[in-house]
Amino acid sequence: MNNIYTLLDENNLTVESLHLEYKTASNALPKEFWPTYSAFANTSGGSIILGISEEKKGEYNITGVKNAQHIVTDLLTTLNNKNKVSINLIHEKNDILEYTVDGKKIIIINIKEASYKDKPVFINGNKSSCFKRIGDGDTKLDDTDYRYMITNSQENLDGGLLDHYTVDDLNPNDIEDYRNTLIENSNNDYYKNLTTENFLQEIGAMEIDRSNSNRTLKLNKAGLLFFGNYNAIVSQFSGFQLDFFYKKSSRDSKWQDRISTGDLNYPNLNIYSFYKYTLGKLYLRIEDSFSQDENMTRGSYFSDIKIAVKEALVNSLVHAYYGSDEPIKIYSYETYFEFYNPGDLRISKEEFIHGSKSRPRNPGIATLFRKIGVAERAGSGGPTIFQAAYKNSLRSPDIINNPENTTIRIWKTNLMDSMDGLSPDEKKIIEYAVKNPIFKVKDILENTNLKEWKARDILKTLVEKNILDLNRKGKATSYSISLNDENGILSINMLLKSIEDIIN
Repeated sequence: MNNIYTLLDENNLTVESLHLEYKTASNALPKEFWPTYSAFANTSGGSIILGISEEKKGEYNITGVKNAQHIVTDLLTTLNNKNKVSINLIHEKNDILEYTVDGKKIIIINIKEASYKDKPVFINGNKSSCFKRIGDGDTKLDDTDYRYMITNSQENLDGGLLDHYTVDDLNPNDIEDYRNTLIENSNNDYYKNLTTENFLQEIGAMEIDRSNSNRTLKLNKAGLLFFGNYNAIVSQFSGFQLDFFYKKSSRDSKWQDRISTGDLNYPNLNIYSFYKYTLGKLYLRIEDSFSQDENMTRGSYFSDIKIAVKEALVNSLVHAYYGSDEPIKIYSYETYFEFYNPGDLRISKEEFIHGSKSRPRNPGIATLFRKIGVAERAGSGGPTIFQAAYKNSLRSPDIINNPENTTIRIWKTNLMDSMDGLSPDEKKIIEYAVKNPIFKVKDILENTNLKEWKARDILKTLVEKNILDLNRKGKATSYSISLNDENGILSINMLLKSIEDIIN
């Protein structure tokens, strides 16, 4: 937030929220600033505005600050005091802004979300004094949140050698299936005659323990998760659970098909076997339809979506936090696929879509997938998923990146068809909105047979449903399709790619 007028709507201050907090600050930085700083840093960032008081819940007054320079100097000094706060996330020029509103000075302080390596952000030199943002309030981290952030700050969560585990704790059928796939893909018989232990060492699932003179070959966590028998896995990862569901709709309470850890039909599911079984189920729900691009070249919708769902499935398995009690859940619905895993994305939406960075929580598991050609290049999953949607004119995929979990949704339909429950008149307006990025009420009246009162009523409803955005500039009012972050980022990337093509 870098413009105070984005907070104002007909002179009413926007209410406090997940990313916005007001503080009364006349002559000094309030003590209450620091728990909110910690909360924003540990959640998804936000802005604190000094000089605004809350008389009653949801009722705010601009009271202003009297000595802005003193407050800013105190803030900058304290930010670099490790006894007060664990990390400085504020840049003086870009993140501290001063405005005068109705003759009163306010200070806007923008706080970025901390990197996973720097969480949890704590205050007062006390590692247990850390907060997270829930709604419009700051809440102290509970033991589960704290453990997750501490563990998640490590680079390789699937690293580490395991004592008292052997190849007998692994599923031999899965190992041989993987070996055959590797031989076939690499066209190399080198792996054929290796013993099981030597083969697992070669692919990185077992390692020599160099901490003792015996140099014992030991299983690592990635190898256990990838090839392990169910009981062996849960003895190390008690919350290990993998689920796939097929339902007609997300509103259905009953599933029509299921793969689940611990089921009699799948007694020894590990990451590798779950991947194989689930991928086959996902492929069954992709129609083998074809489309023509603008150059009249026949392209395969089935092939594009097939690759996209494979990338999304691998992404969930590679980036999951296996220390969680939450399961990995893969859903197949009639109109979209959904991939849920415990653990945040670790990178921004922009970085995921553009493919500029990859920070897998489980690099050992990522390597095991890459060796058999499942994930060819680190960071390629996001661009592949979004290009499939763009190429086939589908609704842009959704990325829901929460502090403790990630959901990726791949649509099989276009934007119009993905919106369930619209009335015929609502569809008329949406159809017009899709073809006309910005429009006014008079445009709807000229291009449909709707009466003015009816058109305005529907527009209001569509804005309330977050399908349309209401744009005000002075007295003029216009409407546009409410694009998610992913659509906006994708549009920018496509524009940059077009410019790049022209230059080349």
